[in-house]
Amino acid sequence: MTEPLAARPGRTRRRMSMAGMHLDRHSDMPLYQQVAAQLRNQILDGRLPAGARLVGSRLLAAELGCSRAIVLTAFDLLYSEGYLQSVPRGGVVVAAVARPSVPATPLPDAGSADTWLSTRWRSVLDTRYDFDLGSPFSTGTPDIADFPFDVWSRLLRQAWHNPTRSTCIDMSPLGWPPLREATAEFLGAVRGLLCRPEEVAITAASSGALDLCCRMLLDPGDEVWVEEPGFIEARWALKAAGARLVPVPVDDKGLCVAEGVRRAPNAKLVVVTPSHQFPLGVAMGLERRQALLEWANQRGSWIIEDDYNSEFRHRDNMPASLKSLDRSGRVIYLGTFSKVMLPSLRIGYLVANPRFIEAFGRGRARIDVHTAGTAQPALVEFLRQGHLLRYLRRMRKVYADRQRAVLQALAALAPGQLEVPPTPAGLHLTALFTPRLAARVSDHDISRRSRATGNFIQPLSQCYLGEPDRQGLLVGYGRLRADEAHARLSTIAALLRA
Repeated sequence: MTEPLAARPGRTRRRMSMAGMHLDRHSDMPLYQQVAAQLRNQILDGRLPAGARLVGSRLLAAELGCSRAIVLTAFDLLYSEGYLQSVPRGGVVVAAVARPSVPATPLPDAGSADTWLSTRWRSVLDTRYDFDLGSPFSTGTPDIADFPFDVWSRLLRQAWHNPTRSTCIDMSPLGWPPLREATAEFLGAVRGLLCRPEEVAITAASSGALDLCCRMLLDPGDEVWVEEPGFIEARWALKAAGARLVPVPVDDKGLCVAEGVRRAPNAKLVVVTPSHQFPLGVAMGLERRQALLEWANQRGSWIIEDDYNSEFRHRDNMPASLKSLDRSGRVIYLGTFSKVMLPSLRIGYLVANPRFIEAFGRGRARIDVHTAGTAQPALVEFLRQGHLLRYLRRMRKVYADRQRAVLQALAALAPGQLEVPPTPAGLHLTALFTPRLAARVSDHDISRRSRATGNFIQPLSQCYLGEPDRQGLLVGYGRLRADEAHARLSTIAALLRA
């Protein structure tokens, strides 16, 4: 349906077509924006040339099956953007606007080489990494079934019933000051890490902290020690910063510091998980900790300590953090509340020298401003009222029972095929292939076939930067109930025998 302009001598009759215009009432986009977008597109691609008169708002609303207010709101938006103008007697016509002189070139298909991306970003995307957070064997994923949601929701309501200005507007890039203080108290109680609030920054989980630290400390081409095998997510942030990764082997005493010095004596940074190494689960011995600190102090290098899952200690005393031994301010300690509470919380922290924290805050204010403040006030009370400590004590017993069930099931289902060293902390075990099994099957093949059974399990070999010297499977038990362990692991054992 069209409405022509009044014919005048010497003027071409121009008119608007409503062909193809429609409203999608299931879309998240408001209806007035849908109307505006379709008219805007017709103007930009030349279907509505300058001077074309639009049909009346009542007629357009009737044709689209919406209220006239929606059409008028869309017109107002296009007026403000300069696409429409009014003419005498109340008419609405298309304004003279500049149109793209070169047709838009679509991005290449997803299967192409993505050459339009930076080299560093392509190196991140090219990293092979298979995982499934929904799998019962997912590593590092806590069980939320026993989380005290009643307490958490009450604290959220209380925090936002009558919020202060500081929680709504003046959030610091280093985090809400009361949360920095409560985090320092929590670390002293749980990890024996004595620190002051001015040494603490609240971050977007540990991954957000690592990303910002890498950009803050590294220039493209700087050498960085990474554990071999190690935490793949950490390597992504390092690659995105343009670092040159130097794999340093891990044995039963943790990172082999002497080998790291031999391979890259002038490395700018070391990323290490000394209290609970991922994926092998070993703890770094005191002698190597001291050697690492001494080397970093002599070279002026930095150490990022990722205290991965150390809160879930099932037995033995928890080893002191590397940060607690640091006397020169070269260690940056990372932790997160997401892995002990709710993965979607995305609140973590770092502990470092106050001078580092100050520079970190100034830089962060220019990049992503601050960590989302919605949950920070509630988290303060969750910590101060002791809810998190009580929850941790309860869940330590739950996870210790699940680890015991996994060990018993693997011993019964795969005797002589797997070596499963028990680890005193965390939410996963590493089941190493015996030489005989490794000669017959690969962990990547077992992992690939496990997906079809609904019990996806990660291969150890994908945690290597270079050629893997061990094969195995990462058996997460954070979401695996103890009474399910035998039945679910029987499907994995069947794949090993096939």
